[in-house]
Amino acid sequence: MTKEQTKRRQLRLSKLSFKQKGFRYHNYFRRAGHYRFVGINIIRLILVATAFVLALWGFTTYVLDIDQMETLIFSRLPNWLIFTTLFLSESFTGILPPDMYIIWANTLPHPYLVVFFLALLSYTGGIISWYIGTKLHKLKRVKIWVDVKFKEQVALIRRYGGLVIFISALTPLPFSPVSAVAGMIDYPFRLYWIVALSRFVRFFLYAFFIYKVL
Repeated sequence: MTKEQTKRRQLRLSKLSFKQKGFRYHNYFRRAGHYRFVGINIIRLILVATAFVLALWGFTTYVLDIDQMETLIFSRLPNWLIFTTLFLSESFTGILPPDMYIIWANTLPHPYLVVFFLALLSYTGGIISWYIGTKLHKLKRVKIWVDVKFKEQVALIRRYGGLVIFISALTPLPFSPVSAVAGMIDYPFRLYWIVALSRFVRFFLYAFFIYKVL
């Protein structure tokens, strides 16, 4: 398609109503099989996420005692160090559940303000994880491992990376590893930081549910 043809096509699209544009895109996605592709890979993502959560549950149940760690963190550490543990976890491993920090915030004055600060730490930690991922990808062995061994998966995440990041930001999926992978596949930061803002939604939704419902 020439530049002139592209301009004409864009001009025709610009004259269509929102409903007409939606109908055209719907037909295009249906004919091209994109709905089926997205559906299959969302199912795969759910299965992988479920397997990961089960593996994490097994690790925290039989290897790492989260209850003991929670007692150690919240009963013995000063507040600034508690914030630091969340920040380090969200920057490097994502192994500490943010939910226990949200519960802890309710024991302090102005809990929602504390929840905002916790969400900010988590969001910033995700950005650091993304940056670490970009640096890891520059290592030759890591680059080969990612680009060659997982070529199809990388293509999928590059195409639907925003959805994967969004899901990890809102669900119990560890946010830090997903952010690191996004950096390793060169997912654009200009898109990452916008999608990752949904992390704030997750913290406040969980806080509302824990404080008002439970």
